[in-house]
Amino acid sequence: MKLVSVNVGLPRELTWQGRTVTTGIFKEPVNGLVMLRTLNLDGDRQADLSVHGGVSKAAA
Repeated sequence: MKLVSVNVGLPRELTWQGRTVTTGIFKEPVNGLVMLRTLNLDGDRQADLSVHGGVSKAAA
C-alpha cells in the first residue's frame, strides 16, 4: 500500500439549505511531515465530535 496524500483542514461555517452549518469536510494536502497527536493530525479538526474524532478515531 502506498500513501498518496495526507489532508487536513479546520471546520468552517457555510450556508446549506438556508441554514448555517459547520463542517470539517474541506481538507487540503499537507506538504512534508505532519505530526500525529492523541486526538488529531496537526492542522486538522472535526466539526461534529459526537461522531468524529476522539482517542480511538485519530488514525486507523
